[in-house]
Amino acid sequence: MGAIINVIITMIITASLQMGMIDATQVSPQQAATECMDGIVAMEEETMDRYAGNTYVNFLVNLEGDEETVARMQKAILSNLTYRIEAVEQRDDAAVAKVVITQCDFSGVLKKYEKKAYKYISEHLYDEATTDKKKLNEKCLDIYVSQIEKVAKAGKTSEHTIYIPMFSDGYNGWNAQLDDETMKTIIGDLAIPETR
Repeated sequence: MGAIINVIITMIITASLQMGMIDATQVSPQQAATECMDGIVAMEEETMDRYAGNTYVNFLVNLEGDEETVARMQKAILSNLTYRIEAVEQRDDAAVAKVVITQCDFSGVLKKYEKKAYKYISEHLYDEATTDKKKLNEKCLDIYVSQIEKVAKAGKTSEHTIYIPMFSDGYNGWNAQLDDETMKTIIGDLAIPETR
């Protein structure tokens, strides 16, 4: 009789431990959405690598130029970015998070940049910095980043709602999907200058 009780107790303990491990490794859609947004706000390498195919993530992470200038740009774009997850709906292996983004409006940056870059090139047409393509690109990047910094420094923000779809990975986790339009909203509708 004691042997049977020991077997039953062992089975109960084993089942309890397994359930505890499943609960510990289970990731909810809410957690997946939070992880995605936290990773973007902090420019975490693992998160950014996950979305390397996204045009705007790729721009933020792989922009060629002086490291200090690129770091200034990243800091300015993310300096006023905050978010809150309003709701998460789940059905079977699909879910969607409703996220309210608070961010500066960088949509006018490209137009101001183009005007200032044209002015700089016109005024320095025969300077060595203008005829040297590398130096000219560095100067143009600096002009672009300066325009982003002006908007960020003003600190005027607005709210926009985005929706992040998520799909179960089949292993108690969720994969958040991030398309170009969603990421563009997250970074304040910033337009990327064309490379020439």
